Amino acid sequence: MTRIAPTTLTTKLARHIGFIAAFAALIAAMVVPATGMAAAPVKFGAKLNPTVQPSNGSPGLKCSQEAPATACTMIQNEAYGRPDGGELAPKTGTIKKIRVIAADAGSFRPQIAKVKRSTLFGTNEAKVVYTGPKLSYTGQTEANEESGAYKVETFDVNIPVKKGQQLALRGNISSMVRCSSGGDNTLLYTPPLLAGKPFKAASETDGCWILMEAVIR
Repeated sequence: MTRIAPTTLTTKLARHIGFIAAFAALIAAMVVPATGMAAAPVKFGAKLNPTVQPSNGSPGLKCSQEAPATACTMIQNEAYGRPDGGELAPKTGTIKKIRVIAADAGSFRPQIAKVKRSTLFGTNEAKVVYTGPKLSYTGQTEANEESGAYKVETFDVNIPVKKGQQLALRGNISSMVRCSSGGDNTLLYTPPLLAGKPFKAASETDGCWILMEAVIR
């Protein structure tokens, strides 16, 4: 009977263990990126970063020029930096963070809206399905304005959202806007829309973009 030298046996065993270890490392390398991708947050609404200027955001977009105290609902009809549907929630989930860029200090209540557009009559009917707590923002400092690095303010929230729904806010004035374009970037509803009520046609539209972004996890 042929005997295997101890050194040969040890070498083969080491190679076998090395192969198993390398295979396990390969599997781990394949799994980690997949897990990281699954956990990545999903964003919709305005695409915000410190270079986004709330141009002409002071004193802000008012619900009514004649009656400044009048409250309304403002719905983000087009997302700044995310054209072609970026205003729509891409998935059903929970919004964990709301991010805004504002020119001046102010406050608002975040809302989630569903818009039923009418291409025939252009009524932009909408209803609100959720209204959140009051959030207060501080706006920009003189240093922010001079440097061109604008403050992005972040709020921790817990807001349910369904695919296709849109960001909105309830208030009487908002300086978290960028007003440098025309069109119907924002839909206004006066008086403000209440959660659970039927669809209602927009009172008017405005060319300012609402600088609000949501993070779904």
